[in-house]
Amino acid sequence: MPFAISLSLSLLTDWLPLRRYRRSAHGAVLILCAGLAGCQMDGVGLSSNSRNDDIKMPSTAIEESYGGDSGTEITLLLRKGAAGLYEGPARDVRDGAVLGVGELGNNQIRLRVKDVGPGLAGIATQVAAAKGRNAALIVSYLPPAETAAIAAISPAQRPPLLNLASAMAATSGDVFNLASDEIDSATEGVKAAGPGGHKKVSALVPADLSQSDSTRLGNAIWNSGNTFMGLGRYNASDQAADILTKNRPLIQSAEIVVILGDTPEIGAVASAVRSAAIPAQALVGTNRWPQSAYAVSAATGAFVATDDRQSSGLIAERYQRHFNHPLTTYGAYGYDAMAIASGLIRSQGPQAITTANLMSKVGFRGTTGLFRFNAAGMVERKMVINTIDGGKLKVASQLAQSF
Repeated sequence: MPFAISLSLSLLTDWLPLRRYRRSAHGAVLILCAGLAGCQMDGVGLSSNSRNDDIKMPSTAIEESYGGDSGTEITLLLRKGAAGLYEGPARDVRDGAVLGVGELGNNQIRLRVKDVGPGLAGIATQVAAAKGRNAALIVSYLPPAETAAIAAISPAQRPPLLNLASAMAATSGDVFNLASDEIDSATEGVKAAGPGGHKKVSALVPADLSQSDSTRLGNAIWNSGNTFMGLGRYNASDQAADILTKNRPLIQSAEIVVILGDTPEIGAVASAVRSAAIPAQALVGTNRWPQSAYAVSAATGAFVATDDRQSSGLIAERYQRHFNHPLTTYGAYGYDAMAIASGLIRSQGPQAITTANLMSKVGFRGTTGLFRFNAAGMVERKMVINTIDGGKLKVASQLAQSF
């Protein structure tokens, strides 16, 4: 029977970071050992950690390694910015992963953080090196070309890849995409707006939405049991009247209209849809909508699916305290990557990170909520369904506890 973490990413009761420095022919290596006094694998969520130990991040000139010296290696591939530092989402992923291995690793996993350098030249070398060290999993946050280069390597020549950046279709297998995007949000919103399926759904999207994302959106709507009527595009300079004129047939034929985008123009698009005055027509937004869009009267009642922010809030205080900056979605992804790896290894041993276990239908519960990976390696999430009410998101339904 396939193993699943469904989940128990309960935090351990004691976390004692100990720091040691090693010298080698390759330079100084910092090892952060996290001694963990207890583990509760049958919990239902994330509990708080009472320790106040600060994590001291190493100099960027030092190779970073965290966790048990003899633990199973998890390789984290990132790219440093122009200043020689991990910046923005890459920094957040690294910090979240460090917190995760410290709190959940139980000295049974070792996180090795590697900078791939600029361009594609370093990818094959880093992947081969991880394979040579018997790493059980590669976790990465990299640009699309670099992620594609890893995905194109035969699974026989690399560990499985857990991608935390934009979703990447597997070209050779064993690629798992953890990050959700607005298409995932839109799909879940459509399901909430038409729970029985069999609805006519149209989409209005920014003019620069890629063809691959447009195709993925259409396929997701079809796969949810609805009829996809097509999509229309809007420009930043379009007014509500222009949007309605260009897309009137799509808007008028739909029982549900989903709007993608992350700019203030969302308000004009919502106004265009409402001005068509189609009885009982539902409006669906996404987790990319700016908060300014919530205040537009036309957006009232729109369905918006978001990640489970309540769970990420359970580690937010510790993350802020240890790293001196707020927890972001990417920090939570980094934490959950370590939670997946440590949960499997703690329960089944060093060989537990397998395709079958990663594709457990029961799924995983982490700081970003309940999720699992489908046969294509794409993440499926149970998102929180909200509606816009009074210029704010209001939870419309309780979060599902299982798939």
